[in-house]
Amino acid sequence: MESSVDTFGNATSPAEFAVHHREVGERTCVVSVEGDLDLAAAPQLKWKLVELLERDYARYVIDLSRLTHMDSMGLGVLVGFRKRVEGSAQLALACLPPAQGKLLELTGLDACFDSFATLDEALSTSAGNVVPLSTDAAMALGLASTAMPFAASHRAEALRWLRILRLHGEAARVLCALGVGETPLGDGSAVDASEPRAEDERDERDPVRAVSELAVRLAHKRGASNVGTGDILLAVMRFYGPDFDRVLADHGTGRDEVISRLAA
Repeated sequence: MESSVDTFGNATSPAEFAVHHREVGERTCVVSVEGDLDLAAAPQLKWKLVELLERDYARYVIDLSRLTHMDSMGLGVLVGFRKRVEGSAQLALACLPPAQGKLLELTGLDACFDSFATLDEALSTSAGNVVPLSTDAAMALGLASTAMPFAASHRAEALRWLRILRLHGEAARVLCALGVGETPLGDGSAVDASEPRAEDERDERDPVRAVSELAVRLAHKRGASNVGTGDILLAVMRFYGPDFDRVLADHGTGRDEVISRLAA
C-alpha cells in the first residue's frame, strides 16, 4: 500500500525548495526533496523530519532525485537526522546527484549513509540483505574495536588499521605485495604521538562501526557473497582520507597502488 501526503514549501522552479513525504507500505516513509537545500531551506527540512520521527516509521528513504544544490547546512540536517534515527530506524539516500555525492565523499560522511542509485533499489533493500563478514574480516574488526580506543588521533587510528589489515586476508596479500612492513620508513613512527583530534563529524561516531558499515556497502555494491578485508581496506581509505594516505606514504606505498592491487 502506498499513500501520498503533504508538501512543505512550493517548487515552481529548480532553485526553489519543497519537501514532500509519502508512505510506502505501513512503516516506510519516502521523503522527496526538491530544489536548493541551503541555509534558507535547511530548517524546513529539519522540522519536517522531526515531525516524521514522531510517526515511528521503521525506515526512511530520502529521495534526492530533484535536488539541485546542497550546502553544508543542508548536509548537516541529513547528518543530524541520521544520528536521531540510529538504533531505532533505517535511513537511506536515493538518487544522490554526483556533485552532492562527491561532497559526502570528500568530507568522509559517505560512511554515515546507505546510498542507492535509484529509489526502487533503496526501497527493495532491507536489513535482511546485509552481506555477512568473512572470518578474516570479522577478526580484523574485532582487533580494531580493541585497538581504536587507545589511538590519540585519526592518523594514529589509521596506523592501527594498517597494522591489523596487513596480517589478515586479501588486504594482507595486497599490502605485503607492496612491501608494507610493521614499522614506517624514516621517522613516520611519530604518528603514534599524541596529536590533537580534529573536531569533525567522524569524532562523534564509533570508527569501527563506521568502517564496518561502509565495508558492507562496498561488498554489496560489487555483488560479493561476504565482506572481505579488501573491502575493509577500501572503507578505511574512504573514511580516513588524507590521514590514511599519509600512513601509506610512511610505509612506502600509496592509495592508487593499493586500489590497483585490489582490483587485479
